Amino acid sequence: MDVEDDLLRPPPKRAYQYADIKLHVPFSALTATFDLLSRVGRRESGLFWYGPRDSSGNGTVAYVVAPRQRMSWGNYGISAEALAEVVHRLADDWKPLAQVHSHPGSRVEHSNYDDRMVSSRRALSLVFPFYGRVRQPFPTGIGIHEWQSDYWHLLDQASAALRVLIINGAAQVDDLR
Repeated sequence: MDVEDDLLRPPPKRAYQYADIKLHVPFSALTATFDLLSRVGRRESGLFWYGPRDSSGNGTVAYVVAPRQRMSWGNYGISAEALAEVVHRLADDWKPLAQVHSHPGSRVEHSNYDDRMVSSRRALSLVFPFYGRVRQPFPTGIGIHEWQSDYWHLLDQASAALRVLIINGAAQVDDLR
């Protein structure tokens, strides 16, 4: 990311329309996410949440994985080979549910770079501020984005709290970095 154009993006052409689809995240998966993001220090990093979806499109996170990646203070990159390595580890019924990455400061809006780097428009995109060192109850302060009408919409806190729900349960965790 070398130019300011990578940071700022135009506003959406259409307003976000709430979708009544839930992403269920076991508390252990959320804890693992904070740990994976913060353990690399002052570098942006990325990881993925995978799991099954029901017939209505609701998902439950069963797997949290940090693939091999290039990390720096202001962005990260995951190669196609590293993503393929992750996909080969998945159970047959697991789908991509969310792509997660960290930002250095409090800004959790996608950048143009973030828009280009998302691996699936069928998954949510979550941005954790301060390299994953968050002190507020989830999802306060987390950028939860959903692809709709050709745009990655940043959900307001009320919509985010209805869209992503913390549940009891466990998830498999792998750090391949």
